[in-house]
Amino acid sequence: MDLKQKIEELVIPVIKEHNLHLVEIKIQGSFRNPAIEVFADSEKGITLGECETLTRLIRDELDMDGSFDNNYRLSVSSPGLDRPLQEDWDFQKNIGKTLKVKYSVDDINRQAEGTLVRWDAASIELESKSGTVVIPREQIVKAKIKLKW
Repeated sequence: MDLKQKIEELVIPVIKEHNLHLVEIKIQGSFRNPAIEVFADSEKGITLGECETLTRLIRDELDMDGSFDNNYRLSVSSPGLDRPLQEDWDFQKNIGKTLKVKYSVDDINRQAEGTLVRWDAASIELESKSGTVVIPREQIVKAKIKLKW
């Protein structure tokens, strides 16, 4: 088992216990002195307090496991607004928000932008000034929230 798998094994139960989703684990540095970044989120978002709680609980799990000799750095945070949407809960969380979607039809890349009005396991539906676009999920290359400035 590699380091990332070991950390996931310890982190996932803690995150699930708090009704959150593990988005990603990044590891930098060496095995003896890793810098571990855990990104978690939920349908309602994640608060600073939840990040602090998860940091304490995950640190306890890592320390109790004994594989890391306390020579690690740990940070827990939200994944940020600019990460691609992938999971069902990502789309549920962002209903009503404007998305920018790159998708591919018959090896031709296309883009669509609009308000996410519906999603399911098979497709997403965007509403824009020019009408409604339904995009099959398997054709989505990247879907991101369009930030308003």
